[in-house]
Amino acid sequence: MAAKGDFLLVDYTLKDKDTGEVLDTTSREVAEKAGLRRDVVYEPKLVILGAGWLIKGLEEALEGMKEGEEKELEIPPEKAYGERDPSKVRIVAARELSRRGITPRVGTRVEIDGQFAIIRQVGSGRVILDFNHPLAGRTLLGNVKIVRVVKDTTEKIRELLHSRIPGVPKELFQITLLDGTAVIEIPEEARTLEGLPFVKRGVVRSIEQYIPEIYTVQFTETYVIKKPEPPKKEEGKKAEEKSAEEKKNS
Repeated sequence: MAAKGDFLLVDYTLKDKDTGEVLDTTSREVAEKAGLRRDVVYEPKLVILGAGWLIKGLEEALEGMKEGEEKELEIPPEKAYGERDPSKVRIVAARELSRRGITPRVGTRVEIDGQFAIIRQVGSGRVILDFNHPLAGRTLLGNVKIVRVVKDTTEKIRELLHSRIPGVPKELFQITLLDGTAVIEIPEEARTLEGLPFVKRGVVRSIEQYIPEIYTVQFTETYVIKKPEPPKKEEGKKAEEKSAEEKKNS
């Protein structure tokens, strides 16, 4: 049964209880029916149970489940995205946003001093900003399934890489384990990706936290300049004749 620290590949769908709107899903079929973004990789999501990678209600549901098991559940706001907090709704002067290069428009998501907010109202030189999570206060309906429990250390590292670089096939990452060291070969398809250094650091931190048998991580890159040419037929024939002559004389 799934316990904290386990690596799980999970399928799930979250809907708003009141409206039936699909808010999040790992299923391409569900996403297409709901009209969600098409440029997203829809596939089972890597979850390290207890790491806080999912909302609390989903994590609690997963604990104790078995591989292949599926659950339907209702998630109250306090175990989803929190209750709405009136103190997180603020009024600011429109010129303050203009100074930050922001044109106030209702519904726009903006970043203010490292925090994200939704512009709820604009008028009379004032702007109402809502710093609550967009889904705060909503009760959710969830469907969750453990597709696979990942137990092999190499596969755990490969899934960590894939979770951060979903656009590159996971099979292209070559991983070798030797005496507590993980050597990870970065494939050509991933070398020019923006933010690759941050991906590497994130993977190392996750390995440090959740894969205790690994003490060192090495990232390598191999560049094939050209493939060696096979020996010419004549050269190959001469080499065979020389070898035969040497055997004859020995």
